[in-house]
Amino acid sequence: MADSGSGSLTSSSATGSWLTRMSPRAFELLCIVMLGFGHLCIMTGCDSQAFILESVIHSIHEREPGRINSHAGYYGQATCYLAFVITCLVSPSFLYATSAKTTLFIASVCFTSFPLGFLYTNQYYYFFSAALNGVGFALYYTGNGGYLTSHSTRKTIESNVSISWAIGSSCMIVGAGIIALITYFTAGAGASSDAASLAMDIANATVNATENSTSQHFERRFSNTEIYLLFSVFAAISFIGNVTFLLMPSSDIDNCIESSKKIVAFRDGISLMYRAFRSPKMIILIPTFVLTGVHTSFWVSIYPTTLTFNSHLASMIYLPAIYSLGVGLGETIMGLLISFCSKRIKNFGMRPTMFIGCFLTCLYCALIVVSTPPTAPQAPTSEKPLWFQPTRTLVFIIALIGGMSDCCLCSVRSVICALAMPTRRDQAFSVSKFYQSIGTCVIFFISPFLNIYYYTIGIPILCVIASFCFFFETRRIKRMEKSLTNMELDQQQQRKKSSKYETLDEEF
Repeated sequence: MADSGSGSLTSSSATGSWLTRMSPRAFELLCIVMLGFGHLCIMTGCDSQAFILESVIHSIHEREPGRINSHAGYYGQATCYLAFVITCLVSPSFLYATSAKTTLFIASVCFTSFPLGFLYTNQYYYFFSAALNGVGFALYYTGNGGYLTSHSTRKTIESNVSISWAIGSSCMIVGAGIIALITYFTAGAGASSDAASLAMDIANATVNATENSTSQHFERRFSNTEIYLLFSVFAAISFIGNVTFLLMPSSDIDNCIESSKKIVAFRDGISLMYRAFRSPKMIILIPTFVLTGVHTSFWVSIYPTTLTFNSHLASMIYLPAIYSLGVGLGETIMGLLISFCSKRIKNFGMRPTMFIGCFLTCLYCALIVVSTPPTAPQAPTSEKPLWFQPTRTLVFIIALIGGMSDCCLCSVRSVICALAMPTRRDQAFSVSKFYQSIGTCVIFFISPFLNIYYYTIGIPILCVIASFCFFFETRRIKRMEKSLTNMELDQQQQRKKSSKYETLDEEF
């Protein structure tokens, strides 16, 4: 592996490129930072639009019922993840046929196609672009895993994963600024907005005064202008991601975990994928992968939808921006914390991070269940929550915890895939995303029929199951690494003895 990486950099040095004047670690960090920035650009639109997608679709349906289904937001994301599931089966073979850099670029183009459809919403293009988005997801995460392993060593993989994820997760902070700014100019400024807010307050007061009447709801709605501006900006930023992936360095680093110079036939790639699915190492981790998928569907779309479907919060038009900001800060803070601790505590990116992630996920669910109306994920409602209505501060805290927990779960998934199957890492990444996307897809398909209790009780139970399975696999990896270390020490001792005997032989 080291030889191929060294050869790549040596050949580059002949060209006199400024990249060759960088230290190995600086070059490695440049690659990881560009990967993270590209992730930030394409996910700014993808994640931020997911927060409001069901609400946006519902607003369009209310104005033009024949244009699109009222629950197309959930069903579109289910279609996306269904395409994700199917593409995961062949994405490693696609990576072998091209390269990590090419795979990332093509994936980013797929992401850009989705927000463009909202310039003129059409149900057929919407579901087609949602499926294309799913193809982009599968290709992106396969390419991401391949690029990470060819630009990381065993010592830096945990740190690099966290750095890349922390930079990429800043997309939610950027998305929060975009949503807040466009909301201010289209729905939050001017006398007309003040009048609208006053009318909404009167409507909410009427709803509160008539507890028995639930036939009318005054939920937050998005205007056509607001939708056009939001998705135009998302598409433009995604295009910057296209350019970033096109300009990324492709040369491997020295001593990389896995070289990008692979020559594998498409049929052999499918065979490797099949064997990865059958591997006990992957089977034991299925609950961990499914947890990541179910948790993703909940924090990305289902809970944010409850904030706009809750009629008592209709006047709080900046809640989507507040939520996006909180998630982005949570992801970034936890990513930097994991990176910092991984340099000082051995294997911090495995068991400790998994435990922190599951604890924060349970806390996240507990805060949501006491402050969210039970039917808010399904349709606009004027029901009261179990204990109290969410405030802006509480929504920000919930988002912060949700972002931190997601960063933990995604980090441990990336690390465990890189270490569990050293000879089939690309397949391991794809298997993990396959099961993750199955969990997400199923949840989105049935979400119109589930109230908040299904999520806030089911996810903590899945956390417990996933933790036991994850800890079992990490124990096996530790034993394997210890055995390999002992073998290397034995070989070194044998070489020393052999050298000593040769010296004695020469003396006598």
